[in-house]
Amino acid sequence: MAIASTNTFVTNKLATLVAVRAAEAAPYLTVGSKAYFANQLADKNNGQSYDFIIRDVGGAVNRLAYQDGDKTSLSERNVTLSLDPWHILISTNAIEKVTDVEDWEDEIARPNGIALIQKVVKKTIENDLGKVGTAFVGSGFAPLSQASGHLASVVDGDLYSFVDPNVEAILTSNGQQFVPVDAPDMYSKGLLGRFHGSEYRSQRFLPVVNVSASLATSMASAKVTATAVDDTDDKIWTMTVSGLTAGQNIPKAYPLFIEGVKACDTVGDATSMDQVFVVLEAVAVTGATAQVKVRAKDIKLGGTREIAKEDGTAFAAVSGVTGNVLGIEAGKYFVGITRGEGAEEFESLDKLDAAGAEYEKSPKVAGLTVHQNRLVDLKAMTNDTRWDIVTLAGCVEPRAVAMFYVK
Repeated sequence: MAIASTNTFVTNKLATLVAVRAAEAAPYLTVGSKAYFANQLADKNNGQSYDFIIRDVGGAVNRLAYQDGDKTSLSERNVTLSLDPWHILISTNAIEKVTDVEDWEDEIARPNGIALIQKVVKKTIENDLGKVGTAFVGSGFAPLSQASGHLASVVDGDLYSFVDPNVEAILTSNGQQFVPVDAPDMYSKGLLGRFHGSEYRSQRFLPVVNVSASLATSMASAKVTATAVDDTDDKIWTMTVSGLTAGQNIPKAYPLFIEGVKACDTVGDATSMDQVFVVLEAVAVTGATAQVKVRAKDIKLGGTREIAKEDGTAFAAVSGVTGNVLGIEAGKYFVGITRGEGAEEFESLDKLDAAGAEYEKSPKVAGLTVHQNRLVDLKAMTNDTRWDIVTLAGCVEPRAVAMFYVK
């Protein structure tokens, strides 16, 4: 039976239909992403975080002769991601036989498939917050252009962008618009168009940042006086920001720049752009200081480093990443993300142990596998059908990601 919907899809595999609807709502996960760690998933448990290994770039040397300073071993770095299990449960009356696939599509597959994947998207964006090289702030198309221009200068490959829907509204009110592009129906959901070499899609789970006038004023004279690795999570830094005014609040997702701290490109060389440290949790100013948590940045020598001094040299230690704060103006800012192809990891598990249940799974649809497990309760006369996905998702190359803030 042909289903009357965005896509014409002929199937009697209900799990596949749920996967199609989920994939339609998952461009943040699937567009421009790659599956790096499929061969590292054996023996991993759902719901746990693991360090995965990704091969890093080496250093090119302009000579034939070998010297002691040359790298002779494979350079690898850890990426911490979690295997997240998700499900949504649907109960139907066992004596109510569902025979019309089109009704089932509208009542079950579409709403539940979208609800399931949007929880995954929301959590992934929250976990990606701060995994970024630099950021650009302004109005109109200027910050979007700067973000894509920066990435085009430091990475190869296509660029993809995701914006709060209000960004498009702001641009439209200024008489500006994206250049429309054609795409297959499945991948066109939320597609706004192209600009400056990047494809843009709407994403409603991106944060909104409100900067008060008082915060903007005090940030102009504030300073990061200390930086330390968080004791409970070595993936987080805690920065001490001094010179603030008591009673202020630094909002979540506030972009914190430090004078003289530059972002690096994907081979670890310093760029001309300021590194951004994105505030992970809203924090109140106590006295004249605030303890701000940000994602850790790799300062090691060689290809792995993410930040460098203004003169291009490396920081000797985390504690050296201090200096004057470069704040932003007051206002309400809507956030967007631009990333290079392959900067995001996404895959879902193909196999689940579903012994004792009526079980089937979909084929991969844009990297997404949906598992159907159904148990029949003859006493209550109900069918309990679970739709499961187990995902591994998140940023693996922060140097190839830029944020922009539009007001």
